[in-house]
Amino acid sequence: MLIGGFASSLINFRGPLLKRLVHDFEVFAAAPFIDEETKSKVEAIGATCISNEFERTGLNPVQDLRALRKFRKQVEAIQPDYVLAYTIKPVVFGLKAAKFKGIKRYALITGKGSGFDENTMKSKAVSKVVKKLYSNTLKTVDGVIFQNSDDQQFFIKNNLIKEQINSTVIEGTGVDMDHYRLTSQPALPTKVKFLFIARLIKEKGIPELVGASRILKSKGFDFEVQLLGWIDPNPGGISQKEVDELHASGIVNYLGTTGDVRPYIEAADVFVLPTYYNEGLPRTIQEAMAMKKPIITTDHPGCRETVNKGENGFLIPIKNVEKLAEAMEYFINSPERTIEMGEKSFDLAKEKFDVHKINERLFNFMLKNV
Repeated sequence: MLIGGFASSLINFRGPLLKRLVHDFEVFAAAPFIDEETKSKVEAIGATCISNEFERTGLNPVQDLRALRKFRKQVEAIQPDYVLAYTIKPVVFGLKAAKFKGIKRYALITGKGSGFDENTMKSKAVSKVVKKLYSNTLKTVDGVIFQNSDDQQFFIKNNLIKEQINSTVIEGTGVDMDHYRLTSQPALPTKVKFLFIARLIKEKGIPELVGASRILKSKGFDFEVQLLGWIDPNPGGISQKEVDELHASGIVNYLGTTGDVRPYIEAADVFVLPTYYNEGLPRTIQEAMAMKKPIITTDHPGCRETVNKGENGFLIPIKNVEKLAEAMEYFINSPERTIEMGEKSFDLAKEKFDVHKINERLFNFMLKNV
């Protein structure tokens, strides 16, 4: 049984894993409030959909407990041999619901997320609760899988996993290199396009990207900064009004949202994600690398693994507008480097982030703990 945090992730993020698992197992894919489209796609792969009632965000003890009890009955009826859960609620509540004798349970930590922010009194209180929930669940699991070594060390240092618990690092979700394949080879850009793909929240580095764009515009450079992603209602979100104003000013070009990022990545020249969010290992960076784009991102857990400095892109300090502007200016002044460094990104993606290699690492880790 694979347990995800939201329905579409079963296909968008774990589709290749489901395809791998159905070769050897009867597979159940669980997520909150599964829609008909997701259900049909999952079942076309050969897995069975199980819908639960865990809300993706927020902590509501009464609601979460009710959802936990209901899901526990679903798991008990199925009696899976293995359970793999990813993102916080599936890990904390899904694995707790699956705590039956004979069931091997594994947690996949896809980043610390906003639950570990401690910028305010409220966030500190939330972080304390999240740590307690993680610690309570992870002390009895059969293995914990991380996407970057910084998170692994954080969980060990904060006693969120015990010494006797097996853990490993698999470096990201991985990408299907055939799916993220260019339809034509990159051409020398006449006007460099920088593409940002993420939820529109401040922690993804949007204020810094806007600031860097303003600096470069003031110098008279001709380029384009594109934003692709959905408006997030969370406290750190960029409002629709703010996005509209930025778009109207020409500082950024807001492209809206999409179910397929490939045409946008292919049309861009450089992928930029100046994030300081608690990332696992951003999937969008891996996708851009597979499509031969150089990367500008931060020297930050989960991001630094994607860049060999000066070869396929640049790592910049977090919240540093000036360094971000410098990295962007480099490509504006040397557009030929977008092609050369993009090739290096592709080579690195093929070596480290091929989804089939990553899924085999994950699969083998689970089986060796039998």
